[in-house]
Amino acid sequence: MLLDINYNPSQGRVKQLNAYHTLTPSPPLSYWVQCFWQLDVPAGRFYYRSIPDNSIDWILNLNDPQESFIITPFSSSIVFDLTGPVSFFGIRFRLFGYHGLISTPLGEWGAIANNAEPTEILADHVLHAVYESITKSIRFNERCKGIAKILLDNVKTPSIDIRLVRFIQYCFDNMASSISLSDKQSLEFGLSARQLRRLTQLHFGLTPRDFSRILRFQHVINIKGIGENTGVWSGHYYDQSHYIREFKHFSGLTPSEFKKLSVLYNHKSNL
Repeated sequence: MLLDINYNPSQGRVKQLNAYHTLTPSPPLSYWVQCFWQLDVPAGRFYYRSIPDNSIDWILNLNDPQESFIITPFSSSIVFDLTGPVSFFGIRFRLFGYHGLISTPLGEWGAIANNAEPTEILADHVLHAVYESITKSIRFNERCKGIAKILLDNVKTPSIDIRLVRFIQYCFDNMASSISLSDKQSLEFGLSARQLRRLTQLHFGLTPRDFSRILRFQHVINIKGIGENTGVWSGHYYDQSHYIREFKHFSGLTPSEFKKLSVLYNHKSNL
């Protein structure tokens, strides 16, 4: 496994019946890929609110698979404007997982507004195989099976900087306490605070502080649940105000608003 932590970030709830599907691949592909997902947008104008999760998603338009893009990590919510009917298929990579297919670090992709072109960073034979498989498959599970085989045939175990692994493990182990990113703490990872910043920007496109804050934000959503009572934020944030402020910073909504609403919505159903 690339990183021995139980990190499975969430994007929130899609209320529309049968509009969102996910599938977790079996090992060994699950070491690289967190899940496959598919979003089916009904007819009309819709919006999809995506929240930070430190992940990288390769997204393909099922109506035109060659119209694909890679979303890199971001630090505040992004709202996508969608006109349906349209369906999207996504491959969500685990932390470091994209290195199995892409040797070039994220910081060298030249991504614009958290959006990178697959044709510039993925091998041609991988792109063509995925595009062909997407058009052949009709059902979600069959599509996942075909893509999984292509990925398994092409992923290679990457060489990961152990210093960055130590930093991520430290963040994961200390989410319930104050995380120090000082030079003194960084030395325990085997680098300086400046080197740590360079590495996180290179591999995740985020500062160490934003990476650790998003890790905690996602942890609270998945482990504690979403709400504003003491049991949710205690042990992770200084107080309720701190929790709500951080939640709104990353999602654009208060915890109560996020809990009630669908991340896929139109002007009639949400906001």
